[in-house]
Amino acid sequence: MIKSMTGYGKGRLVSRVGTITVEMRSLNHKYFDIVSRLPNHLSIFDDKVRDYVKKKIRRGRINLFVTWESKEKAQSLFSLDLHLARRYHHELLKLKRELKLKDDLGLSQIISLPEVITYEQKKEKTAQLWPFLKKAIERALYKLDQMRQAEGKRLLRDLLKRLRRIRYYLGNIESQLPKAIEKYRKELFRKLRSFSGIKKPNHDRVAEEVALFVRNSDVSEEVTRIKSHLKAFRTALRNQKEAGKELDFIAQELFREANTIGAKASDFRISRWVIKIKSQIEKMREQLQNVE
Repeated sequence: MIKSMTGYGKGRLVSRVGTITVEMRSLNHKYFDIVSRLPNHLSIFDDKVRDYVKKKIRRGRINLFVTWESKEKAQSLFSLDLHLARRYHHELLKLKRELKLKDDLGLSQIISLPEVITYEQKKEKTAQLWPFLKKAIERALYKLDQMRQAEGKRLLRDLLKRLRRIRYYLGNIESQLPKAIEKYRKELFRKLRSFSGIKKPNHDRVAEEVALFVRNSDVSEEVTRIKSHLKAFRTALRNQKEAGKELDFIAQELFREANTIGAKASDFRISRWVIKIKSQIEKMREQLQNVE
């Protein structure tokens, strides 16, 4: 069944590494696109996150936000290299004596030197967080998918309703076609009698004109194609895979056939039904902008 591209999902995981929260918002988009915002310590997973989400969502713009509250204390996040600090201090004092400098050498100057203080949040340690982050993403995706399915059901009901209306309007066009031909034949007789004064115009000539009218205004092929497109549209609606692009293409074909019928129609009643059909197709295409 079709899904909407719009939804929201939130996943929260409390574990031994802390609390990871994932929020996902999806919007309609022609292709798949994801914008992820991960904490600095989790940024190494950006590509993994993108690939994982792409396996679950085929189309739409995804905004993904991750927050992580670590259980580790602040002092455990960095380490001090005392040996390196002593070497810096020794060499700097030596330089001070050589240059006969009077400036004081303080703590702030030493700890600001490269590699004296390093953060322990190494990549190899951070890599262990992926299973926890993945689990939080799974929970957010599940809730997002539930919302997209619910919205998809609403879209499905609306689209099926419009298909029924189009089928009804198309039936009216089919029933009106013979009436339009008979109306043209009678109108042709009336005009010939009026202009020529002949009470009984040449039936063969009238038959030829009527046949020409029928040939020029014949929309049976277009009607048949519309019926076929309506059937294909219904089938695509039940497709478990991405259906939005296929449905939009079928809707374009429906509109094209309806336009052709409108161009050929010489009866205002048929033109009226064509306008109603095109109106329904336009509304369908608006809805399809949000179908995955």
